Amino acid sequence: MNHHRLNISYSYMVNFYLKHILQVFSSREAVFEWAKAIGRQNGILIVTIRSDKANGIRGRKDKLILGCERGGRYKSESKKSVTCSHKENCPFTLRCVPLSVGEGWKISVRCGTHNHELLDTVTGHSYLGRLNEEERKFVNDMTKYKLAPRFILNALKVRNKTNVTIPSQIYKARSTYRSSLRGPYTEMQHLLKLIQQENYVHWTRRRENSDILRDIFWTHPDCIKLLNTFHFVLICDSTYKTNRYRLPLLEIVGVTSTSLTFSVGFAYLEKERQDNFIWAFEKVRMLFKSESLISKVIVTDRDLAMMNAISVVFPTSIHLLCRFHIEKNVGARCKQYVKKDRQEEVMDLWKKIVYSTSVEEYDHHLQQFEILCADIILFVDYVKDSWLTPYKERFVNVWTNRVMHLGNTTSNRVESAHWRLKNMLQTSFGDLCKSWDAVNMMLKNQICIIQSSFQKTIKDVEHGYNSQFFQNLHHCVSRKCMKLIDNQLERVKIVGTNKTECGCSIRTTHGLPCACELAKLQINGNAIPLDSIHDFWKQLSIAHELEDEESLSDYDFSEELEAMKAYMKTHDIISQRIFKAKVREVVFPHTTSILAPPEKVRTKGAGKKKKEFDTPRDPSYWEYVDASQESAKARQPSQSSQRSARQQSQSSQHSFKTQFPTYIRPYIEDIVDVVADGNCGFRAIAALLGWTEESWALVRSQLDKEIGLHKDVYSNVFDDNVESVRNSLKISKLGAQGKDKWMSLPDLGYVIATLYNVILVSLSRNLNMTFFPLNKSPSKETFGQSLLAIGFVNENHWVQVKLMLNVVY
Repeated sequence: MNHHRLNISYSYMVNFYLKHILQVFSSREAVFEWAKAIGRQNGILIVTIRSDKANGIRGRKDKLILGCERGGRYKSESKKSVTCSHKENCPFTLRCVPLSVGEGWKISVRCGTHNHELLDTVTGHSYLGRLNEEERKFVNDMTKYKLAPRFILNALKVRNKTNVTIPSQIYKARSTYRSSLRGPYTEMQHLLKLIQQENYVHWTRRRENSDILRDIFWTHPDCIKLLNTFHFVLICDSTYKTNRYRLPLLEIVGVTSTSLTFSVGFAYLEKERQDNFIWAFEKVRMLFKSESLISKVIVTDRDLAMMNAISVVFPTSIHLLCRFHIEKNVGARCKQYVKKDRQEEVMDLWKKIVYSTSVEEYDHHLQQFEILCADIILFVDYVKDSWLTPYKERFVNVWTNRVMHLGNTTSNRVESAHWRLKNMLQTSFGDLCKSWDAVNMMLKNQICIIQSSFQKTIKDVEHGYNSQFFQNLHHCVSRKCMKLIDNQLERVKIVGTNKTECGCSIRTTHGLPCACELAKLQINGNAIPLDSIHDFWKQLSIAHELEDEESLSDYDFSEELEAMKAYMKTHDIISQRIFKAKVREVVFPHTTSILAPPEKVRTKGAGKKKKEFDTPRDPSYWEYVDASQESAKARQPSQSSQRSARQQSQSSQHSFKTQFPTYIRPYIEDIVDVVADGNCGFRAIAALLGWTEESWALVRSQLDKEIGLHKDVYSNVFDDNVESVRNSLKISKLGAQGKDKWMSLPDLGYVIATLYNVILVSLSRNLNMTFFPLNKSPSKETFGQSLLAIGFVNENHWVQVKLMLNVVY
């Protein structure tokens, strides 16, 4: 303890308070605030030890005893090391009493010394850092609008230079505020109360024989108006990592005439199964004012459960698949199957297939694709079997140009909506109330921006469209509409009035005049007629009337109310009580008995060091492929490491070569080792096929599929031991595999040769074998690529063997 500093402080404090003994203060509060301020200047905190007020009882007089916060002893018998106290029985005391004559208060020093060192700074002090009423209200407002605690603290310190609040006190204030909002309600009761207060439309359903929430759907009233105004296209997709229960969130969006995205509805689903999707889409269908307004086009990813649900609920709608995700998936497979120097050419031809504008053009490009990839039959089969044969009508231009999709052939709009929502959420560990709050704020911003875009169109005219040619469209159609027409005007210079060259696709896909129509109007000197524009582009308001006399008569509840009264009269008290509770849940949602789903807990595997609060989605399959390609480039070794690796390779190559018969060694050009993890045989095959070693799992899968498709053929090869061979190909985990999962020859030799249409040569110390395809012969032109050689060394490991070509054996 710094006794010199203590003595100076003691003397200063006593002298300072003694100087003000004769000072008169206006009130009890004034003297207390003055004493606190002086104490704070000198590194101590003055607190109230005792406070009395004259209330007529004998012996009770106005009096205020002040002291140091470290006065007294902490009374506790706990001996736990985690507990602590700052009390040190400090004797410092001040006595404040009213003046005996006149009004006001005076102060006297009863003890002016401290038995502890004074504080250098009061920052972080639990008492001095407390928030006052104004600061607490500020923190509550900033918490409501999703401002991070660190920014709230910075704002407080800017507002008040003497503020000594620390981050933990901000967190506690935020937690207290959130708890006060919910009050005595459960999470689901509070959620439904919020939904009701904002006049949201919502539906819920429980798990069978349980009160636990299964699915919930909600939407804003203005979203319903937007849906019935701009009902032509819906875009749907699920996102994840938005809540602590790990429920997937189905988000449905549409597009306005000003080309802005609006939200149609949100559904938290227990599982991504067909039944759950059907329930959610049925609720969306109920939002349409009439059957004639049901969306003509729906765009999704290739989620089979969602696709099946859409075919059930919207059987008359055209269902398109996201072209962007299809291209990325094909590109990822291309990187696995096709050599690097050919990948760009293959993908360019794929894009020509997708953007074909006629059936003849499509067939021509597909034929070229098959010729170009004739030696990569697995890639061709993947493209045709996975995409073109079952789904070409849903993403190839020649078919999608026949429907009015307004330019929406990808799910990018809903992906962007996911991003905006997650920016509002900030965490993936919030409850459903927090999710709804983020959605609510996002929707308010979204609707404001959409209304603003309508007003800009109505009030302003862009200078580029001031010509007489556009005069009929001013203030009547959206800016996006005029921009699309302007793009067609650029095409007029190329296609003129030739309808064949024009293609007229924008007339079908957007409901707008195409280049050849505009050319004819220019030749005749006419302006663009307003009636040549589809009504979609003329909608510049969300004030869609959802009620009319007919609808009001359809929803007259008189008959239902009478039936309810009759039910109550004819049933016993228990049935009445149950019935009333059900009615109350409908009329007063905050009384619901629905419970939030239990939090999903991982029960297997070691804990992963992963951010618990991250909201960005996990990478897609094609992103993993791209990342592996980039990491492979980054791992390119230096010249010195290449030299040492080459020397080591030559050493291992020599040791491997000595394990093969002497008469074969002269014809071995090179031996390439692979990772020894029980998958080495499949790694060697993958590498020899031109893929990467890491495609070993794909080789296993394809071999198993080949045996399954031609079981009758291979049962003769395996002596009816087909299932045991297939079991050796199936694995339950990645990584090292047991001996029963190793690649075995001759069992798999004929399967590899037949599936990949190659000649497989197997070399070892005691037995050398050659396998030919069972149903076709390899091409003579590509003999070098059709000859694969592998070697079995050390009695437990497979390696790649490169044989010399053009040698007479």
